[in-house]
Amino acid sequence: MKMLPQVLFWLGLISVPFAWLVWYFGSEIEIIKPVLAGVAERLGIWVAVWPVSLLVMSQILEKKMQG
Repeated sequence: MKMLPQVLFWLGLISVPFAWLVWYFGSEIEIIKPVLAGVAERLGIWVAVWPVSLLVMSQILEKKMQG
């Protein structure tokens, strides 16, 4: 359990470039092209929420473990 804040922190950092890639290339990705071609920008915004969520959860868990 002590490692969870650190894992969430690194996942949050890794999610930042992933969110940029999904936002930029989202409509061109063959897997989601037929289904999500019209909502690629919304998908990128939704993915962009991941880093913030993961980093905040990391901070909250770290504080709870210390105190």
